[in-house]
Amino acid sequence: MDSHSKVFITGINGFTGIYLSKYFADKNFEVFGLANHNESKNPNIYICDLLEKEKLNAIIKEIQPNIVIHLAAISFVGHKNLSEMYDVNVLGTQNLLEAIKNEAKNSIRKVILASSATVYGNQSETILSENLSPNPINHYGISKLAMEFTAKTYFDTLPIIITRPFNYTAPEQNINFVIPKITKAFKEKASILELGNINVYREYNSINFICECYYKLAISNFYSEIVNLCSGKTHSLNEIINICTKISKHNLEIKINPDFVRSNEIYKLSGSPEKLYGMISLTNDYSIEDTLNKNFAD
Repeated sequence: MDSHSKVFITGINGFTGIYLSKYFADKNFEVFGLANHNESKNPNIYICDLLEKEKLNAIIKEIQPNIVIHLAAISFVGHKNLSEMYDVNVLGTQNLLEAIKNEAKNSIRKVILASSATVYGNQSETILSENLSPNPINHYGISKLAMEFTAKTYFDTLPIIITRPFNYTAPEQNINFVIPKITKAFKEKASILELGNINVYREYNSINFICECYYKLAISNFYSEIVNLCSGKTHSLNEIINICTKISKHNLEIKINPDFVRSNEIYKLSGSPEKLYGMISLTNDYSIEDTLNKNFAD
């Protein structure tokens, strides 16, 4: 794939899309995107709803993308309008795949669809591999699994990779997520921070790790695959707090709020990166210290 290839990113103005568009631009790709709004007035960003089939077809026909990375989705688990969640996440994805199949068959080299690790749901395993049967426990996870099944019907006609990202973080992430919540408290020199169980271990990967994974998968020769975007490295919130204390040189009191503690919470949960690392090689080990330092630098 030459350096003047075109990448088309849906949800380009979202948290991940902003970082990913810069990553591909730095690799000399011509970056196009789909969004609900475009304050930047960037002519390469198109305003279109995934449910607007004809408009979507026209955009794909005009751009003739080589790579499509589909990030756009309703991802808030508590989203009240369930039919809208399924319409966007499932039917919106089908509309995009139809548009690519009908309008960009000759230009397309790779389609990457962002699913989610939430499709695994409740499992008896603590290291989640792609071989497990998905068992989602909320409508977001169910809609993403339905999206995966829909996408698999296009495996014969389009070069698709479906990714299942685990937790990742960076500056600009919504404060509803735990890492931004913690770093904000330290940056503002708060005296008290209320959290749930701080002794459970989870992945907290860097956005740079995620961007490199998307890029390497996009230029790889793999397709018709479902793969975790994970490192397998876990950290407890207690570890995160200790690192933040060291970076900020600020001590605060942690109060465990019983309302934030989930019943039967799994002590340690991570993805298996074995399949991912069999497909691509990464240039960086993306330490948690580096990741947290960036959250303090913004």
